[in-house]
Amino acid sequence: MARAIALGEATSAAGHGMAYGAVVVKGGKIVGEGANRIYADHDPTAHGEVRAIQDACRRLGARDLAGAVIYISGGAPCPMCATACYWAGLERLYHATDPDNITDAGAPRYAQC
Repeated sequence: MARAIALGEATSAAGHGMAYGAVVVKGGKIVGEGANRIYADHDPTAHGEVRAIQDACRRLGARDLAGAVIYISGGAPCPMCATACYWAGLERLYHATDPDNITDAGAPRYAQC
């Protein structure tokens, strides 16, 4: 969680978007990370969660992230990000604004498009 929060703080300080960072963890190791870049990339879908999922898929050479979890700085993920987590096969979502107060949001749920 500390890494997700650090990513969010760095992206906010750089002016790339709001302070959202995310890391995908599998087998106790970070396999993907991302930070909000909606302003820097002029892309409304460049949320930290989506970028972390993309990074993990690239690193692992797979589109299925079953067995992995995601840690997200800030509050609960938006519907787009929660749906991306669902389609990636992530097992659980955790979010927090500080590493000592983590919320287990459970398994990703598909919020119909």
